[in-house]
Amino acid sequence: METLKIALVSDWYYPKLGGVAVHMHDLALHLRSLGHEVAIITNDRETGKEAELKGAGIDLIKVPGYTLGSVGINMSVFSRSATTMIPYIRDYDVVHGQHAFTPLALKAVSAGRKIGKATLITTHSINYENSPVIRAIARVTFPYFRYHLRNPHRIIAVSRASKCFIRRFTRVPVEVVQNGVNVGFFDIPISRNEAKEKLGLGEKVVLYVGRLEPRKGVSTLINAMKHVDGTLLIAGQGSMLPLLRERAKLLGIGNRVRFLGMVEYSKLPLLYRASDVFVLPSLSEAFGIVLLEAMASGTPVIGTSVGGIPEIIDGCGLLVSPGNAKELARAINFVLSNQNIERRLSHLGKKRVEQVYDWNVVVKRVVALYREVLDEVSSNG
Repeated sequence: METLKIALVSDWYYPKLGGVAVHMHDLALHLRSLGHEVAIITNDRETGKEAELKGAGIDLIKVPGYTLGSVGINMSVFSRSATTMIPYIRDYDVVHGQHAFTPLALKAVSAGRKIGKATLITTHSINYENSPVIRAIARVTFPYFRYHLRNPHRIIAVSRASKCFIRRFTRVPVEVVQNGVNVGFFDIPISRNEAKEKLGLGEKVVLYVGRLEPRKGVSTLINAMKHVDGTLLIAGQGSMLPLLRERAKLLGIGNRVRFLGMVEYSKLPLLYRASDVFVLPSLSEAFGIVLLEAMASGTPVIGTSVGGIPEIIDGCGLLVSPGNAKELARAINFVLSNQNIERRLSHLGKKRVEQVYDWNVVVKRVVALYREVLDEVSSNG
């Protein structure tokens, strides 16, 4: 099979933490391991991944411009014509934007379409991100998104829920290709008790990994812990941190809720393995890569019935209503007090991740789409 030249483009790459950055980075590495030439095109900031990408033979191309703080979007590119992106993508066969509502991805795909490239965009959203800034921009720029979202040849949605959302903007064909996870990285060869011992943890451990923002529903999880006999570990940072600390104290469980701050990615497998149950209590979620990480680690999962979460869990974990602390507490206690259930969910989750979400499976589906679009472009050319 011929080698492809692929440009992955997004505002939302490191240092901005989150699912889009992890997805784009892992996709780049897996495409490269199949022998393709790959570049990551992103904002002009220190990513912290420079050495790793260089070592893997992946180009990192930075687009200058004013980057808007925590939102992480390139406002200069937002206001310029798409043709300004042509020099960055000219040398590639495939231009693949990551996140349908960020200017670099949209403009690169529009530029690629103009000069006859195969163009795709992956949509990671089921709403405008729960950022007031993006929501405000979005209200004004609905026509802007509609205009640019006519340009990709294909849209990849990470879940059926995100496919429904993107349908409001475009008639371009949408394929659902789920996010991937590095199963081997999370499947570490030590037992749960050994992992607990290494981390100095007690009997029952409940884990949350992710940003501490309102839409993640972590306050519901803290409320639930009042009715759970165990320790809650919270790995992540965000605007809700002071409020969540205060909430735990008010409920009298401050000594059972541990805020770990940002945990290095390399330390996550041990954390997942040491936990008896992983909870994603989101009020809104297009996908939830952390669920895959937990499932790959053999940790039972509980999620809310919103967005793409039910598609991931699909009988391999428990689902609860968003914002309902009592129901969540019941689900956590059900898993913690029932070893058979814990073992069964652990086994089912791991099997599902290996069959559907392993990057080695997912990357082949993505490359097949690239080739399909390239064939269309050359036959129309």
